[in-house]
Amino acid sequence: MDSLFDVNKKAEDRSDELLEFECEQAMLRKAYAPPEIDTEWTKIQQNIHRSEKRRKRRTHYNVSMQLRYFSFGAIAATLTLLVILYVFRPQRQSVSNGPVTVFLAQRGKQAVTITGNGNRVAYPVGSGAKPSLSGAVVNTEKADFTNVESNITEVKTIMTPRGKDYKVILNDGTEVIMNTDSKLIFPVKFTGSKRIVTLEGEAYFKVAKNASKPFIVRSGRLETLAVGTEFNVRAYDKSVPHVTLIEGKVVVNVAGTAKKVYLRPGEDVSLTNDDMNIKNVDSQYYIQWKEGFLYYDDVPLVDVLSDLGRWYNINIEIEKSSLMAYRLHFIVNKSAKIDEVIDNLNDFEYLFVRKIGNKIIISEKN
Repeated sequence: MDSLFDVNKKAEDRSDELLEFECEQAMLRKAYAPPEIDTEWTKIQQNIHRSEKRRKRRTHYNVSMQLRYFSFGAIAATLTLLVILYVFRPQRQSVSNGPVTVFLAQRGKQAVTITGNGNRVAYPVGSGAKPSLSGAVVNTEKADFTNVESNITEVKTIMTPRGKDYKVILNDGTEVIMNTDSKLIFPVKFTGSKRIVTLEGEAYFKVAKNASKPFIVRSGRLETLAVGTEFNVRAYDKSVPHVTLIEGKVVVNVAGTAKKVYLRPGEDVSLTNDDMNIKNVDSQYYIQWKEGFLYYDDVPLVDVLSDLGRWYNINIEIEKSSLMAYRLHFIVNKSAKIDEVIDNLNDFEYLFVRKIGNKIIISEKN
């Protein structure tokens, strides 16, 4: 048995070790700037992969609903604001654990804009300022090009603002629902042997069938080829691109390489570095954004916050970079006010969220 002297000596040693550790951390914080978000997130993802099997799920149920089994039809009928199911708390691994800016708001009035043939001037849709296009129907809810005159070869660019979706009907009858903060480049009239459009952001495609003229979506390094099918493409800047097949079949390839995959309904492919990763998914979860919900199933907090920043056009900062890896199951009704979203985020056991002006700050609850 240890003597009283031994016990006191061990306590002093532990105190000295703690003081030394705190001094070391203080020097590191002084010497190194806060982490760059993409680099830090890559490190955290690697740590998550190593500790995935050791993490325990911590579940927080909304007191008004039991959600072990539910359909989105039920959610649409009964969920008015938000539902929180659970959060995973990863182990802390990072030495540099300073604040990280997750999202920056855009200034100025937000509106759907349209340009033609590379013009720099973006005309707000519905303002009456844009030049007319014979046969096209363009308003604040949709742009329909199915009846444009056959001799028009103009290329259009439509951009959606923060906090708004928009529907585009292409000349061949293909329907495109654009998510918030997205850009679609397309010819007013398809010519040649292929129908090619370019996407930045996210959109749902319901492609008109034409076996002799395949439809191609270019989104970053991914190219998705379809004949007549429905799929979702997510390709926001600085995020992992995804293609999720709902109906039919598509071929997805990496531009400039021989890599390609054939997707079946219910499959999702993502591109990380040069690796194409296919997994079976409940595809309905990937397209709820067009039905009025933001749905997250075991998704890192940083991704949830990026989408919230994009939809509400608000600055978001995480005080500790380690919080970025918390994984949530979270559902947001897009008609909810941002204050209601914050209230529900605060229901999580480990998160403290506050709003100062047009900025949301996320920290760890004490």
